Formats: sequence, C-alpha cells, structure tokens
Amino acid sequence: MTENVPEVTHGIAEYAVKADVSAAPPDVLDLARRTLVDTVGISIAARAEEAVQILLRTPGTAPGAGTSTVLPTGARTDAPTAALINGTAAHALDYDDVTEQIYGHPSVVLWPAILAAGEQAGAGGRDLLDAYLIGFDVVTALAEGFALREHYGRGWHSTATLGVVAGAAAVSRLLGSDVEQTRSALGLAATMAGGSRQNFGTMTKPLHAGLAARDAVLAASLAAGGFTADPAQLESPLGYFNLYGDRTRLGGVLAALEQPWALRRHGINVKKYPACYNTQRTADATLRLVEREQLDPAEVRRIRVTLEPGGMDPLIHHRPASGLQGKFSGEYVAAAAVLDRSLGLRTFTDESVIRPEARELVERAEVTESATPPVGAPEWEYSFAVVEVDTVGRGTLSERTDVPRGDHRAPLTRDELESKFRDAVDFSGTGWDADALLTRLWSIDTTSPFGGVMSA
Repeated sequence: MTENVPEVTHGIAEYAVKADVSAAPPDVLDLARRTLVDTVGISIAARAEEAVQILLRTPGTAPGAGTSTVLPTGARTDAPTAALINGTAAHALDYDDVTEQIYGHPSVVLWPAILAAGEQAGAGGRDLLDAYLIGFDVVTALAEGFALREHYGRGWHSTATLGVVAGAAAVSRLLGSDVEQTRSALGLAATMAGGSRQNFGTMTKPLHAGLAARDAVLAASLAAGGFTADPAQLESPLGYFNLYGDRTRLGGVLAALEQPWALRRHGINVKKYPACYNTQRTADATLRLVEREQLDPAEVRRIRVTLEPGGMDPLIHHRPASGLQGKFSGEYVAAAAVLDRSLGLRTFTDESVIRPEARELVERAEVTESATPPVGAPEWEYSFAVVEVDTVGRGTLSERTDVPRGDHRAPLTRDELESKFRDAVDFSGTGWDADALLTRLWSIDTTSPFGGVMSA
C-alpha cells in the first residue's frame, strides 16, 4: 500500500521560488525592517565577545577575501564565512528576537544568511526584505510539522534545526534558484540541521545560529551550482521530519504557507533585556516590584519565581559562574534586578555574575513551575512569571507579568528600538555613527544594489 504523504519538499521549494511578496503591506515590511535593525545592532554589540574574537582569528573561520560584510568589524569576506560570524555574533549576547511559533530565534539565522548572500549576489535592498519574509513564512510553516516541545525537550535547539532549512529557502529565493534547485537546497540544509541544548550557557549556543546561517548559504549556493539532494528529503521515511519532527503533521506545513504574512500573524518578540527570552517576564516583574516598593536588597530574605510548565526548559543554570550562564538563570536575573534596579548589557559580564553580593542573593533565590500562577487570575495565555519576595519587616511582596515589554502584544516603540541599537553600538566600542547606520537600515528597500550596512 502506497503511503499518502504530502510533498512538503516540493511545496516549500515552489513557495520560496514563486510566492509573490511584492504587495507586502506596509506594516509587514515595517516589522521586517525592525528585525533587521535589531539584528544588526546586537551583532555589532558582540564585537568584543570571546566567541566572536575566536572565530575572527581561527583558520577556517577567519575572514578572507570577499564582498560580504562582517558586521562586528566592518571587514569583508566570503558569504558563508560572513554568515557564520554574523550569526554567532547576533546570538552571542542572547539579545535577539523570538517567536513562540518556533520556540526560538528566527532572525538570528535568517538575516545573517540573507545579508551575506545578498551582498555577494549584488541583490537590491527590497530583495533582501522579500527573502526575509519568505524565510519567516517557511520557518513558521516548518514548525507545524513538529511537536516542538517534545523536540526541544529532547535537547534540540530549534533556532538551528528549523532555521537552517528556512534560511536555505530564503537564500535560494535571493539567488534566483528554480524549484528543483531549491528542493536540493532544502535537502542539503536538512542534512546539516543540528544543535544541542546542553551547550546553552557556553559559546557553542550562539555558534548554533552561526552554523545554521552559514549552512543555509552553503546549501543554497551548492544547489544553485547543480549539487543535488533527495527531492523529497523532508517528508521521506529517513528524512528531516521523521528525524526531528512529526510526519503525521505534514499537512499543516503546506496549509500554513497558504495563509498570508506569517510575520503579522505570529508576530515577533524583541528583547528588552539581554538574556534568554524565558527570563524577560521575570525581569519585568522584578523591576516593577523593586520600583513600586522601593525595595532595598538588605530587606530581602528570599526570592521565589514561579513560571508556567516548561518555562524552566532553557534556564539550566541555577548557580551561574559566568556571564553566559547568567543569561540562562532565572535566579540571577531576579537577583540582579533587585541589586541593580536595571538590567543591561553590562549586567551579564563575568564580573557582574560572580560578584559576592550577587552570588549571595542567588543562593536565596529559587525558580519553580506551576500550572496555576500563585498570584492573580488562574488563566494565562503563553507564559507567566510571578516574583515573590519575602522581606524583613514587610512580609511578602509580589508582582506578576504575563506579557513583557517587547512582546508582539506590547512592542517596543521605534524610539525604544533605536535606543537599544544606539546602546548596542556604544557597547561595541567601535565608535561608529549609530544614526548613520540606522538611516541606512530603515531605508534598505530604497537601495539597489544593497552595498552593505557599513557603506553608511
């Protein structure tokens, strides 16, 4: 009996090649530009990160000759290398955008791949935006073929496992590949998919994004040159969805591509704080409580943070010993918010995380999960964070956040986004003109060909 399986590889390839995004509504294009501004800013901010510096000086990953921009330095190199460095840099500070639909970070793979390949190909700025919209549509459609919580729970980093395939679709669109070439690109990318969550809190986590961006460029470029892969790789018994996803859900993948403007439907969450997205609600709640109650760290006996079931999945460092680990520690985020009354890029340096007062307060903090919030209404939509602080003399103080600032339901204003960008450029120590860069990025679709961010 012949198995009736949707032709997902062909369907995605045909969509990537033929979808008409020329009539994208202004709000959708604006969302895409916002993701570009945010991704470029945080990539520049990571210039001094050790992970980036090691890539820059290691044979095989160090920049060489080429036309694609390395965002943290302004140097030029070949497209795969630029995508690798920029993808790693964009994720190194864990300050990049998120969508619940993929339980991960879409732009950190898509934009580094698109920018690097687009510069090398001499594409126009609007072509780059169109490729991003295609990539976002594909990555959220791929998610329909996954039991994502199970995939993530088994240790896979969905940013990379989904991102590399979507990135290959986006770059194939940019290169003008036909349907058969794009099918091969998807098959190649599927065989490159990987990323283990055990490496969260180390330099390898951002490398996942860099490798996915590089491999997206490589897969699309090889396929455009005639390299082949199984034309039905994604849906076949030994293929991508059987390895990583759920083949019983394949119909949902193609159905998702029939709905317009996934970026508008699903939204994009831009981080206000440079730490794992599962800490953003904790940060908002703690900072509000500290401000409202004028809480003094000396008053604090104990901090309890309660998250929704699964909310602790990426928060694997309960007693962090480095800045990177602090980004994946709900206990440290709450403690730092109490101590510093703010959370910024300098909160997550090694020095800040291991200072004695932070370590002491982290020891008195705990994070747990519950299906019912201990404060407020029992109902919640995606997630919640309840922060309860036992104090000396004032009993227990509490605050709850379900929707953090920067969430697609409570987006940052353009001024706030630009302020984040300027802070990122200032943090980088490059001395570059942030306003000139912003002007270049906001007007990307008016430039053809796009000469790179640093032409500003």
